[in-house]
Amino acid sequence: MKMRLSMGNVSARSFGIGGAVLAVAAVDSMISPKTLAAPYASNVLITGTSVNFILNEAADALTVSIDGGAPQVLDGSTAGTKGFTLPSASSTFSINAQKTDPIGYQIPTGLSQGSSTTGLSFATQQAGTRYIGSTNSANTRFNSPRGVSVGTNPNQSNFGTAYVSNSAVGTLAASGALPARTLGDGLYAIHSDLSDAFGYSNTAQAASLTFTNSTSSPFRIQAAADGFVYITDFSDSDGKLARMSSNLTTGQLVLAANGGVVNSTTPDLPAGQNHGSTLAVHARVDASGLTLYTLDEDLSSGHVAGGANSGDYNSLWRYDVGNATLPYSAMPTKLNHLLVGLVTTGTNATPIVATSDIDRGSDGKLYMGQSRANGGEAGIFVLDTDGSTVLFNSLSASRALLANSTAKDIFTNVMGLAVSPDQKFLAVILNSSDVAVMPLVNGIPQIDQRVIVDTGTDVASGRDIAFDAADNIYYVSSGQSTLRILSPGGVTSSTLSYDGSSYSYSETVAAPEPGTLALASLSLLSLLRRRRRPPVLSGEIPVSQ
Repeated sequence: MKMRLSMGNVSARSFGIGGAVLAVAAVDSMISPKTLAAPYASNVLITGTSVNFILNEAADALTVSIDGGAPQVLDGSTAGTKGFTLPSASSTFSINAQKTDPIGYQIPTGLSQGSSTTGLSFATQQAGTRYIGSTNSANTRFNSPRGVSVGTNPNQSNFGTAYVSNSAVGTLAASGALPARTLGDGLYAIHSDLSDAFGYSNTAQAASLTFTNSTSSPFRIQAAADGFVYITDFSDSDGKLARMSSNLTTGQLVLAANGGVVNSTTPDLPAGQNHGSTLAVHARVDASGLTLYTLDEDLSSGHVAGGANSGDYNSLWRYDVGNATLPYSAMPTKLNHLLVGLVTTGTNATPIVATSDIDRGSDGKLYMGQSRANGGEAGIFVLDTDGSTVLFNSLSASRALLANSTAKDIFTNVMGLAVSPDQKFLAVILNSSDVAVMPLVNGIPQIDQRVIVDTGTDVASGRDIAFDAADNIYYVSSGQSTLRILSPGGVTSSTLSYDGSSYSYSETVAAPEPGTLALASLSLLSLLRRRRRPPVLSGEIPVSQ
């Protein structure tokens, strides 16, 4: 296929690795700038003067700068545990990883993918499908995955660790060289190189929490900035919001009480209960403490006010927990009722609730998605920081783009959504298990620039999606029975820095036109060879947490 070449400058952003700007400067004027990343250092552990970390995928160049010195070359030819030695326990360092890849979700293939009854409702340009790690890894096979999230706070020990919620006991048959895998109800943890994070193997972790009574328990999860993994439970009998420690050894309820049933037999939640069955959560952690945003199958504004069930199910709620003792029992504030969550007929009717999801951008904007197949309701909303003011809805945006006031929403079958930590991209997992990605400008999706990543034969259901700190996309699909990781592709450079007391993560990246990639890669490697010095290494050090 033929693609146009474009020329432009790359701008460096927070690239702190000694005095060397390495490959990014070398490819200046060859590529057009985007903010992406792929290989990066995660799960850093310092023991005395020994440092080890995990590289999520092979890099074209992997270096460390110690105490502001010149970059020293590490072996980045494979993913996995890497190590080096510091001259003193008080030393500082920056680990830089770089890669050039012509395939990824931000590099169009030139092909168009047609509409689908389980995907997008309108033809969309395809982008490249590049998986990070093996698609046949034993650790990435799940019989009933429902949620996925990745630790993105470099000052937490779980930076780069991915968590998957599996909602049912079951066995996956042997496949090729892979043996059968029997899984349970609970959470699993995987490092960025797809290794078993804590040695739990096939045993699901529940940490004293109950997840055994429904295939909607546990449901969506979030690895929050405080190091905890927050867990929703969409079941009737055990509906809850809970959290587990980063190593999954302890668990506790975040909101008081278990259970959430509203139907023709049970017209309302128990008096005073502040939640029902929860579908999605975002935990914001800042100087004021903990703030929770949830979507709830059963909670209504009438119940919250102490009156009768008012039926506004699937609303967005905010819990101002602060530093209060958990479990939290105060009532939340309703922010909006934009998603489908109506009742059929009668006061005590069973609610019709769409599969829905929420996320929050770095600027405080809130993103909501819901799975609607007919295209008559919006699949995506963007809200201002108040959670009430609608800044964007995909139905109106689709009709404006298509110049058709009765057109379907392009974004049908949205099962889950995620905003990249740098708020440059919004990604959605579709019922078909394909992934749609679009850039954000001031937090607003640019749907005319959307692309779709074909993950194989359309199969229901795609379940959940998340970004890591380097803008790699993680998704889980019960149809595919797997966790997979999609790379953005392009010329990428990421830096994890330690100043002696805390970590920071930054990236300088570019998504080039394919014709410039070979030249960029050669420039990167030649510059490294010119600067090469003997590395200070201690060999491969096993990771422990």
